[in-house]
Amino acid sequence: MWYKRKLQSPEGIKESLGLPALSLGVKDFWKNHTAGLYGCEVKINKKIYPGALYYGPRLNTGEMLFEIYFSHKPESPADHHIQFRLLQKIRNTLSPNSIEDIQIQLQKDLSHLLLD
Repeated sequence: MWYKRKLQSPEGIKESLGLPALSLGVKDFWKNHTAGLYGCEVKINKKIYPGALYYGPRLNTGEMLFEIYFSHKPESPADHHIQFRLLQKIRNTLSPNSIEDIQIQLQKDLSHLLLD
């Protein structure tokens, strides 16, 4: 099932944790899903990109995040909307000690996704 969401960030694709990322608003989507990291496909301007969708707490503040990370920067959405679909849950949220730990784990997760 494809979901459509408006980007939370007006600049579209930004860098987060050293990777290209899209921020999406946390809404009713998560009523039927649990926090964690999911493999996903993202449709932007009719092209499909592999990504890793994270829903969970921000390390420093505990604020809930809903972001999609990419190994390579996709093109920017023309109308600030994207479509995505979940493929599989990769893991639950972690309790890392540092931003560097998160970056290392996210790189591993993306590599795993691209090899499957």
